[in-house]
Amino acid sequence: MEMFFDYKARNLNGELITGKIEADTRQAAIEILRARDLFVVNIWRPYRKIKLQLPRGRVKVKEMAIFCRQFAVMNDTGIPVLHSLHILREQTTDRLLQKIISEAIVALESGKSLSESFMPNADSLPPVMINMLIGAETSGSLDLTLERLADNFEKENQIREKVKSALAYPALVTAVSLLAVFIMLIYVVPVFVDVFDQMGATLPAVTRLLLAMSGIVRQHSLLIVALLLLIFLAVKNIHKVKFLQAPVDMLLFRIPGVGTIIKGVIISRFARTLSMLLHSGVPLLSALSIVENVVDNTRVAAELSGVRRQVEVGERIAPALKNSKVFPPMVTGMIAVGEETGQLETVLEKLGAYYDQNIESVINRLSSLLEPGLICLVGLMVGFVALSIYLPLFQLSGSL
Repeated sequence: MEMFFDYKARNLNGELITGKIEADTRQAAIEILRARDLFVVNIWRPYRKIKLQLPRGRVKVKEMAIFCRQFAVMNDTGIPVLHSLHILREQTTDRLLQKIISEAIVALESGKSLSESFMPNADSLPPVMINMLIGAETSGSLDLTLERLADNFEKENQIREKVKSALAYPALVTAVSLLAVFIMLIYVVPVFVDVFDQMGATLPAVTRLLLAMSGIVRQHSLLIVALLLLIFLAVKNIHKVKFLQAPVDMLLFRIPGVGTIIKGVIISRFARTLSMLLHSGVPLLSALSIVENVVDNTRVAAELSGVRRQVEVGERIAPALKNSKVFPPMVTGMIAVGEETGQLETVLEKLGAYYDQNIESVINRLSSLLEPGLICLVGLMVGFVALSIYLPLFQLSGSL
């Protein structure tokens, strides 16, 4: 039965190397290391390879960008792949990525290729990663492939950070406003209840509404907080529920501003990924299949699946996308030009760059519209509370 062994060894230059190796016995592991011109310092703790593993999740795009960029730099300077992975494993702070690199090192030491070494963890890596590595091994351009992957992941991370930054301020203002109103309903409004009771006058409708709201919040404050938390978690994770993915994707497309950003992100991701895959020598049909998994939208994935089926029977991409409700005529027109001139990869790359810039401008416009809108909303909330409290007092002073 094959087992894994941890080892420390020195190479012919006297450098200390650590890692794991797969062998039937401890002695067999030592012999394998000796055949690789490694002098064993220590080898210990055999353990059985665990076949059943719990889902690990995915490595963050930011971590993948850093990993690919550093890997590309080390490969370009002539550092061997195995030694580079040892360094990258020590440098990364992401535990999941550390485990993946460790398992890749073991696989490489057993004689597997780089793509085969990362293949068992394909579900935890971006869909383009393994296929790009396969293309790099075929063409012999690993450093260029890693640079393209790094560029792609960096752009993906930049878009995500811009969207997060645009939403951070509105989210903060909304949260603080709700908290302020919540505190006023619990602690401020009840102070005026006794005053209103002593007045004995008929209270205005807005005041009665405010008092009713205050009573509900005070009696069910914990339930309301729990409900708001559940709503937040539901909105955050709703896209993970399979049967809700399609209707949620359709709804997001129809939200003014948000739909434009989402479409732009999808088109940019489609263009950049397809260009990168074609540049790396991945066949068109395989590239389209990969892009289906990258776009992260059920409606667009279904459209691309139909496009792939038409390409299989000899159709070009542009005519197959002609009836799409997501890809505008400009996109299909540029793709048609790229197919006719044989410059599809270059055209797609320019499309991706254009939509990256377009997304940024749309996000900036949306942020500039949200800020005054939120300020007006906060003003209305504060004004409602103030009017509800002071209107009975104005009526009392008028009667006196």
